[in-house]
Amino acid sequence: MLESQDKKNLEEIFFLFKELEKSVASNAADFLFSEALLLELRQKISSLKSSSDIQVQKLADIEKHLHSKMTLKHFVAFLIPVERILNKNVQDDDFLVLTDDTQTIATDPLPLVFILDNIRSAFNVGSILRTAECLNIEKVYLCGYTTNPEQPKLAKTAMGTQDSIAWESREHIVDLINELKFKGYQVIGLETAEKPVDLYERFTFAPTALVVGNERFGLDADVLKSCDEIRKIPLRGRKNSLNVGISLAVAAFEWNRQYGK
Repeated sequence: MLESQDKKNLEEIFFLFKELEKSVASNAADFLFSEALLLELRQKISSLKSSSDIQVQKLADIEKHLHSKMTLKHFVAFLIPVERILNKNVQDDDFLVLTDDTQTIATDPLPLVFILDNIRSAFNVGSILRTAECLNIEKVYLCGYTTNPEQPKLAKTAMGTQDSIAWESREHIVDLINELKFKGYQVIGLETAEKPVDLYERFTFAPTALVVGNERFGLDADVLKSCDEIRKIPLRGRKNSLNVGISLAVAAFEWNRQYGK
């Protein structure tokens, strides 16, 4: 366990690392480190030599590797041991984005919607909204007790996409499925059900709805019966299922790949 002074010093070093990371220009090919912050960081790292903790002392060696002409990848590599000794849990939204997302050219939305039924995790819903926006699909439907974008934790993984992708909360998923089928959508459930269709089989192209269910319990029997088709992602390991957000992303990108052909 870290002594209080060591922890304080490492927290200050961690903060300086993050400030330096933020100080670089948005163009990764031409970024500049703040000389003042870099000097302060090196001095604080060098002072770790006086620690009585051997592991903390070893971090002092980082100081000699930090210089103004280093690459960002080089720089971040020396942040990692500091994060680990502090047990920092780095989140997806902590990573520095080096490209301007606003430069993406909008196109007509794909004829694809996502239906999320009783998804408990805000992290999963945020991840799915991000996938939806990246693919530029029509809409995301949030059914049952699925977390909606008003949940603060969702914003961390959605990374702003919750403001640019159409979404709608619906109480009854079967009613929604029937409405979409009436409008001409093919409704495909993603589930480890008995005798499902392999994900990589050819899709029958029409406007399509991909449906996923609760992280633990999956899709209810009445929902499975309402779908036109049930598909399963073929896996090779011992586990028979993926995280719900990953499953939906894999299926959506396969649908998009086939649609593009």
